[in-house]
Amino acid sequence: MMTFEQAISALSSLEKRGWRLGLDRMLAFLAEAGLTAATGAGPESPKYIHVAGTNGKGSTTAFLQSLLVEQGFETGAFFSPYVFDPRERVQIGREPISKEEFALGIETLMPVGERLNSTELGGPTEFEMKTALGFWAWMRQQCEWVALEVGLGGRLDATNVVTPRASVIVSIGWDHMALLGNTLGQIAAEKAGIIKPGVPVIVGSMEPEPMEVILKIARERNAPVWRLGQEIELHPTMAGFQVKTPQRTYIGLRPGLPGQYQPANMALAVAALEAAGAVRDPERVRLGVEKAWLPGRYQKIEALGRVWLLDGAHNVNAAEALAEALFEEYGPRRFVTITSMLSGHDPQPFYEKLSGPIRTALVAPIDFFRAIPPRELAPSLAEVLADVVPMDSQSEAIDAAIAATQPGEVILVTGSFYLVGQIGNRLLKELSSPAE
Repeated sequence: MMTFEQAISALSSLEKRGWRLGLDRMLAFLAEAGLTAATGAGPESPKYIHVAGTNGKGSTTAFLQSLLVEQGFETGAFFSPYVFDPRERVQIGREPISKEEFALGIETLMPVGERLNSTELGGPTEFEMKTALGFWAWMRQQCEWVALEVGLGGRLDATNVVTPRASVIVSIGWDHMALLGNTLGQIAAEKAGIIKPGVPVIVGSMEPEPMEVILKIARERNAPVWRLGQEIELHPTMAGFQVKTPQRTYIGLRPGLPGQYQPANMALAVAALEAAGAVRDPERVRLGVEKAWLPGRYQKIEALGRVWLLDGAHNVNAAEALAEALFEEYGPRRFVTITSMLSGHDPQPFYEKLSGPIRTALVAPIDFFRAIPPRELAPSLAEVLADVVPMDSQSEAIDAAIAATQPGEVILVTGSFYLVGQIGNRLLKELSSPAE
């Protein structure tokens, strides 16, 4: 029996295959593994709600996961990326799958992948393997519903092998342009690739160009559309938020996830639950949105005498939302920030949006193959930020951040979910260590 550590090592060995957009290999992999029936069409398959978007897709997926659990369903979920623990990717109920299940799934699927490696398709990527692990686990646990977050884009993402009961496109913004396109319309077309014939699609607020593209594709596929601000109404009230859909009005909703953009994500999730036909008890919708939780989204950890604010923002729109949230809570305060970024993102526009809140940027390395080395990233940051210091290690960055702040002061960690997870794990380790 493979151990959890061996499973992680086996999975990591696939990183060298990089990222490959396309469905042919994923479909072949599932067929070879006997998992084709797990994708939504078969009678024993879970039912899926598929979530895409530039920003907010993880939060919307978390709201859906919690809503489905509170409706009494055996629920699965898939998140991309993970923050603190690789098992966060594949969840049952509100919990990551166990280490034993993770190891058994990888042990079962790795030989299947190696058989494919001898074909013209080649072996699965790390992301394809993790996606297949989800299908394996949800069938094994007899999940009734799964909240499924897209990895990258939508049309050619490995998760797009499902036939969902509803699709969600949360937002369209600038990210991964080298892969998804250089206009918002092109990016929207890629994300709208998750729209299936006759399947309702829930759409968040966005600019006219991407909205027109999404509506055109939905019309071509005869997919009913519910848009936030039109078919879906969201209103603040003294008792919480009110969400009105074409079928029902929900009152007194209080999103469990922090951040001023979360009520909109909550409204999309509630609407998707309804459009998918997954509302058993409308009264439990309130509890579902209140109990939603997701790491690395405006999350605070108190450790080492400081408050660490962890937010995985990594593109322009997310940076803008983070800056607004910081100003709303702290006013014009400026923060010592540990930051870094992966290749494939555009650093200057991102950090320009955060030039107000960032006092000092400590650029730390990330233990990930796509990470930009601190001394390569620092010059781009120096174009828009006044004080940029490259660091040789995350430990050095943590020590420097503490030295530059007072007890109880807030230190911001942002720029990458991988950085947030690695710094967060170091802080959580400090909290779990016995006092000397």
